[in-house]
Amino acid sequence: MKSVTSASSQTAENKTLEATAPDGRTEGPPDHRITVVDDDSIICDIMEAMIASWNFIPYILPEPYLLDELIENGASTDIFLLDMRLPNGSTIDWIPRILNVFPEAKVIVMTGYADTETVIEAIRSGAFDFLQKPIAMELMRHSLDRAIQMQERERREKLMVADLQQKHSQLLEQKQRLEFLNERLLDTNRAFSTLAQNLDFERVDILNRISHKIESGLIPAVDRLRSDHHLARYAIELDIIIDMLREITSGTNDTVSSVLTTTESRVASLIKKGMTTEKIADHLFISVDTVKTHRKNIRKKLNITNSQSGLRDFLLTKPESPSVW
Repeated sequence: MKSVTSASSQTAENKTLEATAPDGRTEGPPDHRITVVDDDSIICDIMEAMIASWNFIPYILPEPYLLDELIENGASTDIFLLDMRLPNGSTIDWIPRILNVFPEAKVIVMTGYADTETVIEAIRSGAFDFLQKPIAMELMRHSLDRAIQMQERERREKLMVADLQQKHSQLLEQKQRLEFLNERLLDTNRAFSTLAQNLDFERVDILNRISHKIESGLIPAVDRLRSDHHLARYAIELDIIIDMLREITSGTNDTVSSVLTTTESRVASLIKKGMTTEKIADHLFISVDTVKTHRKNIRKKLNITNSQSGLRDFLLTKPESPSVW
């Protein structure tokens, strides 16, 4: 198995430059940047060639291997490959700051002096993976691919979360707008209800005043006209007028005149006075057949279906149900 060790392996590694990556990455332009921090220049050269052959974009941090310089030049880096031991200290202490500046990046630690405590410390600091030197090429490639896949999955999830948050915000805005419109509709409905009540009060007040005028003025005046013997020939018409006025003041349609024509009302008034069909015909200057037709129409309009019921008795006795009127 090939590994990154020394200059003796460089010839073997150069063969990988001509190889195509298993996922076909060499067919397209480089799309991920890998930053390498290692104080062994030969290993850096080999790793740079390997990373490029895998169609990643390599960047090698130069001496004196400073964290500030790494931060300054680490923009767009997807994966940081850190040799744990450098001349100026351990890179494990760098990990928290790297991830703070580049939260989407992944950090892979490399070392030839691995022990359990070191691995735990690196993972706790935020390292994605830990590779022990000498590193097999297949193992490094696998670690890089896993880091990239994890990173891309996290980015997709982040976009999905952002999209969901945006949709949630839009739904909240729509909900608030609907609540606002609903409140406006309720206010409008309350306003219309108040207006309707006011109009109803005004209508009742107007009807009461009209009724009072009719009861106190018009009906007594018509009664006086009816008692005048000079106007006896208009007695029937005056009776009809009084019935209509009382219908208005009562607020119901329970008078005979409300469903009968003027002529039918006159015939009905004469029937109530006890006049026969012949006398009604003479009084109204119409034929007997015409009076009979009017009587039939009156019975029909007043729903008098029983042939045994007398029309005069019915007219003299107000029915219980106003619907027949």
